Amino acid sequence: MRAHIIYLHGFNSSPASAKAQQAHAYFSSASSEFCLHVPALPPEPDLAIGRVVSLLDELGPDRVGLIGSSLGGYYSLHLHERFGCPAALVNPAIRPYELLSDYLGENTNLYTGETYIVKAEHMQQLKALESRQFNPEKLFLLTETGDEVLDYRQALDKLCGAPAWVRPFGDHAFVQFDLTLPAIAAFFARHFC
Repeated sequence: MRAHIIYLHGFNSSPASAKAQQAHAYFSSASSEFCLHVPALPPEPDLAIGRVVSLLDELGPDRVGLIGSSLGGYYSLHLHERFGCPAALVNPAIRPYELLSDYLGENTNLYTGETYIVKAEHMQQLKALESRQFNPEKLFLLTETGDEVLDYRQALDKLCGAPAWVRPFGDHAFVQFDLTLPAIAAFFARHFC
């Protein structure tokens, strides 16, 4: 029975992002063990989580792993805590409610061209999703020290005890993410195969 992986993109991103496309290409061709899903996440946190929870309910959370990038990593950590899903966190946001307060007001999605409003209440929604308990054995942190958006040390501190792939330099986009996909697949294989 195939397991499922849900890829959660970051803020102002989409299923068309480079990492989402690389994950799709890898899991479509190199791995018959997993079926990848890449939902488009709405900008409002409660709606984004609701969309993923609906997908988890449909798939059955006991056979689902999560890959979360940036804000998607924050969402993945919340869903890991709530459902016990293993999660690979790529340059994850740890306190997005601080970072994203700079984006209050109108924004335009870089991929879709959609305009949307980030509201102060969205920061409260993000705070309510903050994870306090997790199983480090079911997490895999992937981060680059040159991330210009997030301080990688926040993730290392919060996820102390979780296996980690820490690359020097790089950036928020995670340079050469495609090279990490075999390690991510092996991480999920340990939990599902």
